[in-house]
Amino acid sequence: MSGGIRSVQPSRAEIARLLAIAARDLDQAELKNLHLDTRFALAYNAALQLATVILRLHGIRVRKTAFHQRTFAELSHHVDPEFKNLAAYFDRARRKRNILAYEQSGAASESEVADLLKQVKQFRIWVEHEVEKRMPESGPPP
Repeated sequence: MSGGIRSVQPSRAEIARLLAIAARDLDQAELKNLHLDTRFALAYNAALQLATVILRLHGIRVRKTAFHQRTFAELSHHVDPEFKNLAAYFDRARRKRNILAYEQSGAASESEVADLLKQVKQFRIWVEHEVEKRMPESGPPP
């Protein structure tokens, strides 16, 4: 593996933990009383957790340095063709999240939040299907 990633054995416990974090953040991102920037950041974090699930299913752990950027770059190599553009979309969301977290309040719009939520929810369905396919309840991890 390259310098930014290493090989790992997938763990059912870690996959379950990452899926739970994604579910929590998606639920919170739906709350209309939260600031749009917060909702965007929560939806983004759900995407990051789901992307990490896919990488774990492929036996990949991204190193800490530039973790978010490397995660989405690596994700593009491990998704079905229908989701290839989604890795780039999530990377653009990463840049937007950096702006709203470190540079500018009020950077996320209602439409951006709605679109990110829609994309993450669709991705979540596919990720959960991949988990079921690659890590059935019985038997050893792949």
